[in-house]
Amino acid sequence: MKNALLIRNCRLYNQPVNAGPVSILIEGKLIRAIGDQVPETTVPVVDAGGRIVTPGHIEVHIHGAGGSDMLDGTNEALQTISTTLAKTGTTGFLGTTFITPKDDSRHLRETRDCVGNDLGGARLLGYHLEGPYVNVKKKGGMTKDTIYPAEPGGLEKILEITGDALKMMTIAPELPGHLDMIRELVRNDVIAAFAHSDADYNETMRGFEAGITHVTHLYNAMRPLHHREPGPLAAIFENRDITAQIISDGHHVHPRMVDFAYRLLGPERCICITDGIQGLGLPDGRYFFNQSEYESRGGVARRLNGLLIGTTMSLREIAVNFMEFTGCSLETAFDSVTRLPAKLLGIDDRKGTLETGKDADLVLMDPDDFSVWATIIDGKPVFSQDSFTIRQEA
Repeated sequence: MKNALLIRNCRLYNQPVNAGPVSILIEGKLIRAIGDQVPETTVPVVDAGGRIVTPGHIEVHIHGAGGSDMLDGTNEALQTISTTLAKTGTTGFLGTTFITPKDDSRHLRETRDCVGNDLGGARLLGYHLEGPYVNVKKKGGMTKDTIYPAEPGGLEKILEITGDALKMMTIAPELPGHLDMIRELVRNDVIAAFAHSDADYNETMRGFEAGITHVTHLYNAMRPLHHREPGPLAAIFENRDITAQIISDGHHVHPRMVDFAYRLLGPERCICITDGIQGLGLPDGRYFFNQSEYESRGGVARRLNGLLIGTTMSLREIAVNFMEFTGCSLETAFDSVTRLPAKLLGIDDRKGTLETGKDADLVLMDPDDFSVWATIIDGKPVFSQDSFTIRQEA
């Protein structure tokens, strides 16, 4: 059998710890069989040694990694991000970035044809734009030159620049013209996400009614919960059709507030993200991002004035933190970075779960510390530790 691989002696992440080992047969780019019995065949074999296997991790909010950023706008930068993420178990990502009017968003024009292509590691699944239609009062780490008001034809121009690559846009619903903008995003099959907003409870609800279905980095860049002015958080928690991104790094969101959100949202509405920037995958130190110097230390990135601007943790580490902070199961924690983001993006017919016929995007992790032993994308190992060996089975 050509382009095939058999993984023996692994444990599925969504099976009990005492469940017996299983095998996964990959043929071409797809999973052909899973179970304790697989078809007799002669293919290259990997002995997983009892390691845990999850679907490939899917990141819906990341700016960069390995010293490169989406704003760099080159194939080389995307390849660096792609290969760095693959080492951490991420197999697909939305490149999160901004509109840059000064150069007509060259970085988006230059890289949109890379969507879905082989970059050597994680696949670029499309773009997530933070802005330009957000509230400058809640700009966070964004710069003012990437934010501007709604104007006739503005969204059409963005869609012309991005083409089909635009999958998500973060938008503030309270500003003039933005509700119509949200409706237009929905008509174009773009996920409208709430954040970088100063909306109150009622304005947030109107945004949901217009078509917002998702929340960018819950708690961050929005009004807090208050007993006399409930703000957007009450609206988010009570609307069961709204999913939310959570940066469970222990810095952007306190561990108790991660657990609080999990208890109110439930396991089907929590999608873990990194909001990672280009220091992800690099040693602790000082770097530059979006025209400003920042320090990366202990997995968190801050400008020199202390402002949080992102994480440098991997999505795998974020999922492990989520499990620790909430007490949820391994399955629930890793569903938040596999099945649920795939469902959000509408690609759950082929990604996000371990099933026959699905894309062979897999991550093998050590059961003791959940470190990545191997990452497989489209049926091919793109990263592996030294002990990962493929042998031919007669």
